[in-house]
Amino acid sequence: MDKKGAPKGPFVKFILVDLFIILIALSLAFLLYFRDFRTENLNVYYVLILPIFLIRIGVLFLFRLYDFSRGMTSFDLVYYTGCAMLIAHGIEIFVILYTETYIETSELLSKVLVQPTEASFEISRYILFLNFLFSWSGAAAWRVLYLRRRRRWAYDRTRILIVGAGELGESVQREIQQYSRLGHEVVGLIDDDIESRSNGAPIIGRMSDLPDLVQKKQIQEIIVTSRQANRQELLHIISTCQATGCKVRLLPELYEVIIGHVEIGQVAGIPLITLDSEKNNEWGAFFKRIFDVIASAVSLILLLPLFILIAIAIKLTSEGPIFYRQKRVGKDSAPFTLFKFRTMFTNAETESGPVLSWDNDPRVTSIGRFLRKWHLDETPQFYNVLKGEMSLVGPRPERPHFAEQHKNEIPAYLMRETVRPGMTGLAQIHGFYNSPVEHKLRYDLAYINNISFLLDLKILFLTLRVTFSGHGSRI
Repeated sequence: MDKKGAPKGPFVKFILVDLFIILIALSLAFLLYFRDFRTENLNVYYVLILPIFLIRIGVLFLFRLYDFSRGMTSFDLVYYTGCAMLIAHGIEIFVILYTETYIETSELLSKVLVQPTEASFEISRYILFLNFLFSWSGAAAWRVLYLRRRRRWAYDRTRILIVGAGELGESVQREIQQYSRLGHEVVGLIDDDIESRSNGAPIIGRMSDLPDLVQKKQIQEIIVTSRQANRQELLHIISTCQATGCKVRLLPELYEVIIGHVEIGQVAGIPLITLDSEKNNEWGAFFKRIFDVIASAVSLILLLPLFILIAIAIKLTSEGPIFYRQKRVGKDSAPFTLFKFRTMFTNAETESGPVLSWDNDPRVTSIGRFLRKWHLDETPQFYNVLKGEMSLVGPRPERPHFAEQHKNEIPAYLMRETVRPGMTGLAQIHGFYNSPVEHKLRYDLAYINNISFLLDLKILFLTLRVTFSGHGSRI
């Protein structure tokens, strides 16, 4: 089993089923148009099959449609499968129409799919539409059938541990048992108050037993129902789940204890807060990293002339180095050196020590004000992204001094370190540089909980809009 408790065997089978669906969809689309499988028609088929396999499986991964432990409904599966297939087909059309490699590989491919005549474009739309329809129907159908079978036969249930055996804990337990068909199973409850008794699942330990129980019982989710849980206990629970990869779910009023912001999900109809991390979506993290590498490499190449002009301007307007290097805290609390174009006079913090910048900061140079207004001082961080120390999108990396200070004051702050820090993030497009830490953390946790490729694209688009407006967060 993997860290989520799901067997790896079915995962491979899921891929094979989708490959079979793609094969059948392509075959039906070509057959309905050509009416037979003549050899010359199959040339197009052979050219398309490999890139289509790679594109569709990749997009399905990005949408997490191989993860059946998220409590999705049949409608969710149909909807998100349709979205994934629509995006995949958009990518395929781009590849077919604009990549000369595929055009030159087959004379028939040029004739049928890209020849600029009215008839050829009708053929292209007809084949691609049928292919999309069959792919969506097949991929969604087997997922819905599998989900129903999984819940009917209790296959690969999500194993839940409840913290708090009082009245509220028992109520949550009863609700989950009532909706057990959704794939959830309460393994037991833990409580430091031995007098607390549960009428259903057994009390299997105390708070101090949590790390051992998570490992021995293969716990995948922890639901905290104890209203007596203080910050230190919540920090202990979050730290345990960070190490094991399981989810933490809190009731809204408990979430306010650590941050004061409500982002609601459900388990068996119960409104709960989910604190999740990138570790629970390894394939999503893999594709996110691939995108980061490609985008950062291309950006560094395209921005090279601008970098040269900025470097000259910095040297002409003030003494000191071109780049400013600063220690920041990265994923899993690992320190790294962040690169920026220098916007302050040298030795700006020699006397004051680490302090945050402010509006009209006298330490900022004239060219520095321009770079900061248009966020150009942050562009060298594409190098940090390329090295794997940062991502394009994620919580902004903090300096060690401030990171420790925030973690002591707000235990949930350490959740930011479960993912790579980013050049921009949800907090940056919804706030300003001097926004309260709690304000930024709300958005950072919301991003971590809902991390996806589509969300990254949306944040990048909004960041560009903020950048070109010359306003917004001083990221």
